[in-house]
Amino acid sequence: MPKLEINGASFDAVVDESLLGAARRHKAHIGYVCGGHGLCQTCEVIIESGMEALSPMNDVEKAWLTAEKQQKGHRLACQVQIVKNMPIKLTTRAEKARRLFNNAFVAKKETLPPTSHPQGHVGEFFTFLGMETLAHVAGAPMALGNAIGRIIDGRLTLNSINDAVSAWSERAPEIGEIINKTINGLPDAVAPVANAIADVTKGVIDAATNIIKSATGGGAAEGAAKDGVKPVPIKVEKA
Repeated sequence: MPKLEINGASFDAVVDESLLGAARRHKAHIGYVCGGHGLCQTCEVIIESGMEALSPMNDVEKAWLTAEKQQKGHRLACQVQIVKNMPIKLTTRAEKARRLFNNAFVAKKETLPPTSHPQGHVGEFFTFLGMETLAHVAGAPMALGNAIGRIIDGRLTLNSINDAVSAWSERAPEIGEIINKTINGLPDAVAPVANAIADVTKGVIDAATNIIKSATGGGAAEGAAKDGVKPVPIKVEKA
């Protein structure tokens, strides 16, 4: 039985299940706003070891992930199958962002890990944030084209699209609550930064929604909105 380490926590996995499936089974943290249908990129992870135990990168991953990310071991957990009984170690993109934010604005100086960034930990965090934003913008057209192609060839069915919309409806408010709990109570000086990060996160969620709407002609996502999906409240609240 393969050992799967996610953000430092170890779990038992099963050959032939996806990384996202293993994480959900153990209630480990890997995002899945679209329900695991390759429509949102929230399940992006960085494979630190054990890549040879995983299935080859498919067309969905190649559409979402830049060439640089592919070379650095980034994968979409919803698309990756465990194919060998070998240890696998990964860090989620969300966890990497959390660690960088903590180093930049929360952690005490004496506890900080070393950094080679010329602007220190703050510069390291904003470089990461900027690169992620650019990667999303660059990948959106290819991701949309891939989604439309999967609809045409039958791999992305109406049932899977409805499942993606249902998952989005379920997870979006939860993500907003998590963000609020994370950034509320931070020092006042950090609040503008936290709000900027929250806006980027909301932008990612909106981008995923737009891809689903575009791929379905607007019907599925609009139907979900009529069923009571509310905007995600992710602004920092005043104490």
